[in-house]
Amino acid sequence: MKLAERLRRDAEEIWGRIKQHPFVLELYRGTLPLEKFKYYVIQDYNYLVGMAKAFSLLAAKAERHNVMEEALQIAFQDASIEMRNYEEILGELGLSLSKVLEIEPAPTNTAYTNHMIATCCLKPPIDCMVAMIPCFWTYLELAETHRSLAEENRNKLYLKWIKAYESEEYRSLTERLIRLVNEEWNGERYSELRRIFLRSSRYELMFWDMAYRLEAWP
Repeated sequence: MKLAERLRRDAEEIWGRIKQHPFVLELYRGTLPLEKFKYYVIQDYNYLVGMAKAFSLLAAKAERHNVMEEALQIAFQDASIEMRNYEEILGELGLSLSKVLEIEPAPTNTAYTNHMIATCCLKPPIDCMVAMIPCFWTYLELAETHRSLAEENRNKLYLKWIKAYESEEYRSLTERLIRLVNEEWNGERYSELRRIFLRSSRYELMFWDMAYRLEAWP
């Protein structure tokens, strides 16, 4: 079994909880309170800024040219798909980009972003990719799993968010990162890579919970 598939199998319980989280279900049904969606969008945009920095670190550390090239392309395409979509959504919510970037990320958001950046700074490139892949992959699976819920959704703003992750562009982007992870693995250090993957998966679950609870600093 390839690395990504082994990691995905080991994270099944966590990913199952992500798919059934109240925030996710209410978002796909269109019943999520707008206050929670607004909070989530602000936090997630700040998270995506951190992810772009992590991809830059990956590109800088990559020993093989194709890894560097892929990292930069994936970062650019993710910015094109997710960040541009968010900029439109923020406008519909009456929020300016400059205002959003002034907001301090919540504790869970800060911890998750620091986990990614620290992994990319201190660990080999494969560790960095493993730390980032749960974000891409879980969002793709959410779109696949809850397609029927989205079909009943009449909230145009939430559908705009959902459609970004249903697109062939996003699927292709995620599959490229999965393929890169599999190609770069040399068969060693599985336990350590598993720990990183599970930690990122737990942070994905915690991120949804953070948004549902409107987490704030004490």
